[in-house]
Amino acid sequence: MAGYIWLLRLSCRIEIVAGGEYLEKVLADGRPVVPCAWHQRLVPSGLFLRSLVDRGMNIGFLISPSREGEFMSRVAHNHRVTPIRGSSSRSGREAMQALTAAVAEGISPMMYGDGPRGPARVFKTGAVILASRTGSPLLLVGAASSRFWQVNSWDSFQVPLPFCRFKIALGEPWPIGPLHDKHEAEVIAEQLGRRLDALCETARNAPP
Repeated sequence: MAGYIWLLRLSCRIEIVAGGEYLEKVLADGRPVVPCAWHQRLVPSGLFLRSLVDRGMNIGFLISPSREGEFMSRVAHNHRVTPIRGSSSRSGREAMQALTAAVAEGISPMMYGDGPRGPARVFKTGAVILASRTGSPLLLVGAASSRFWQVNSWDSFQVPLPFCRFKIALGEPWPIGPLHDKHEAEVIAEQLGRRLDALCETARNAPP
């Protein structure tokens, strides 16, 4: 896996096809955001965010405290991103605490709206709650790979092939104010899911 990530970083081209002005605004501001993508597009969205480390953004990924997570944590360190240890599927409260603490330290933690187990393309409320608690806006990342292998998994996970092109469409930073109840968070999450779908379509349909 480590070799595969390095191969993609060295051989694949990243192109922002929409929303580049939003990225420039975020980078100029210098404060953390909460990037969000679909789990299916984890690899292209994650490598896009890794490319922002060289431009001063401190990127983090939530990694489980398991033995496999320890390996992934070492991979993250090798690629200069910050591992945030916690499991949203086992202990959502502890994961939220770790994510909130990471944002307070200036880290922008990548969130996958339908992860880690789906349903596919159903945006959950975790990122909404995190953005509300921390005051950091959501940054939706629509991503598409020009060439990929598709896994027979719950989200039809896409494994990009070397020497492909990653097309990225970004949404305008979306601040979340105080949440009054769970229903409000669910309504916002549904809106985010529709917007993220549209951004992924923009990325997929961008001309070569």
